[in-house]
Amino acid sequence: MPHLIAFQHLQQTVVAYLQTMPLGKVSIPMLFHTVVQELVKKYVVYTALEKEETRLSDHPETGRYVSYPIIHVDPPPRIMEKAITSKPGRKLRGIEKIRVKGLDSIMRLVSAMTDESFSPPVWCYRSKNGYSLSVLYPVYEYYDSIALPFLYYIEIAQKPPAPFIAYSPTLERESIRYTDSVSDTRYFYGRLVFLENFIV
Repeated sequence: MPHLIAFQHLQQTVVAYLQTMPLGKVSIPMLFHTVVQELVKKYVVYTALEKEETRLSDHPETGRYVSYPIIHVDPPPRIMEKAITSKPGRKLRGIEKIRVKGLDSIMRLVSAMTDESFSPPVWCYRSKNGYSLSVLYPVYEYYDSIALPFLYYIEIAQKPPAPFIAYSPTLERESIRYTDSVSDTRYFYGRLVFLENFIV
């Protein structure tokens, strides 16, 4: 279970998540963070059943919810504070960008990468012609490198109207649509993660 880190920065409460992405022979740290206006408690409680709901709680909840522990730190970790205060840096070299023809291709990739414990996020961010929807796919043991990340993406004109993409391959015709929940078990789901900045 991944944990979140909460700390004070410039009189604001930041909740952050740090993960790494393999790139060549090294791993690149990726920090995802948001400013929280309300009092940060001990857990983030989340569900996407029936409708998407996220809230803070003093205790973990089970059943239809997944609970992510929040670790409160003081002072803030230097690496996180530096990442938050620095201007967006140069683009990462070594990521192979691959444009796909349609959203159905993105969702076929998502469904192929999904298992019982993991479903890749679909990153959504502004691009020159509107928005891009992207999925990072690492190819491991590429020649003398440990990993070569592929970024599959599609450009769309407008921001998606809902936080999930529902996809169902059928014998007659694929079905794909935006949705607010993941309740229908006939579908694979792509979870959209909306980003302010995505430097690739």
